[in-house]
Parts: sequence; structure tokens; C-alpha cells
Amino acid sequence: MSGRATQGSFFEGLFIRSLQASGAFATALRDCGFDPHQPRAIYPIEVWNAALEVAWRHCYPELDRESAYRELGRQLCRGFLQTWMGKVVDMGLPMLGPERLLARVPSLFALDTYRYDVTVLSLGWHHYRVSFRNDPDAKPDLIAGLLDAGLHRTGARATVTVTLRNGPDFDLDVSW
Repeated sequence: MSGRATQGSFFEGLFIRSLQASGAFATALRDCGFDPHQPRAIYPIEVWNAALEVAWRHCYPELDRESAYRELGRQLCRGFLQTWMGKVVDMGLPMLGPERLLARVPSLFALDTYRYDVTVLSLGWHHYRVSFRNDPDAKPDLIAGLLDAGLHRTGARATVTVTLRNGPDFDLDVSW
């Protein structure tokens, strides 16, 4: 185990509230370390990674990995915003607006137990690059879907494109 951890609220949001895991899907999640009927406050990152793979196979088997992970990111946002913590966040998103949401992305990802670098660079009017560096569990498509859905809650109809994939480093081009 790496020592990295993922908040239980992400598991709750994605697997319980959004995807509503049951039957064989719930059994497969239990087999990898997450029991939807007995959620915990924190999980090893390895359980998160395995659970995402299970979700891909059970929920989006017709999609390639990148497309499935992008949709899982959208579903993570939708489900997380239904958790008690997410409801607090969701109240402010429409007032925050897309620029201020993007400006807060580095601090939002600082909640992770592993410190990787996240920077946001303005490239022009409603055009940004969000760069992640040194993320050993990089999931650019999951983050792209998460940002896409989060920006949608601010009222922006964003396009989020993965423009760099290089192991632990990735860039997202965001515009609306």
C-alpha cells in the first residue's frame, strides 16, 4: 500500500449516490475493498483505483477506458454534490462562476493526502490550462469529467480536453 488515501465521501458520491451500486456491481466493489452498505470515512488509494476499474466494467463496458473515466468523473461530481459535504459546495457553485472555480482548483486538489502540483494558467478569454504534475495515480479523463460537470454547475458549458498525457503528468485545456 502506498499510504495515499481517498475520502469516503468520493466513494459515497460515485458508487452509492450516483451509480447506486447493487447486485453483482456491489459484490465486485466489496471484493476490491469498498462495501456500499458499510462505507468508511477514508480508503487507501488502491481501493479507489480498483473500484474505478470495477465501475468501468459494470457501468460502461461499451466505452473505451478514457471515455468511461470521463463519464465516471461526471458521475462523481453529480453524486458528490448529493453528499452532505457536497451540498455545502454546491450551494456556492452558481455564485462562484467558472473563473473563480478554476482559480480554486489547486486548493481543492490539495485536500488529497498526496501532494502533487496543480497549476491553472489563463490562456485567454474563457480559456485555461490546468496542469497536474507528479500525480502517481494520474487519471486525466476522470478529472476532465469532474471539471466538466463542476463547471456546468457554475453555468458554463465548458469543453475540457486532455492535451498532455505523460505518466504522472497531464494537462487539461478548458474553455467555454
